[in-house]
Amino acid sequence: MTVPEPSDSIPDFLLEQFGDLSPELLRDVGDYARKDTYIAPDGMPDSMKESFALQDDDTLAAIADYADELAVFLEERDADSLEAITGGPNDEEEKWGHKRILEWHGG
Repeated sequence: MTVPEPSDSIPDFLLEQFGDLSPELLRDVGDYARKDTYIAPDGMPDSMKESFALQDDDTLAAIADYADELAVFLEERDADSLEAITGGPNDEEEKWGHKRILEWHGG
């Protein structure tokens, strides 16, 4: 399985916040985006919480799907976050996977 590709309807500023979320938190974010729960999960970035209020239902559904797909991807690799696989922004050298993700996200 390759890194899930996000929907074009998900704003870039939101996608940037998915990199350091754990699979468990991603699942909780997906539930919150689907409005399965009305309490934002602990550890969810405040800017993400606030921006959800500005998104339409289709975008929230796309966010929920992407969060779930990314959680499965990370769990299959026993990874704590996407940055754990691709390398964080403080790495001296960008890894191939991180470069690809930036290309996919238009960065």
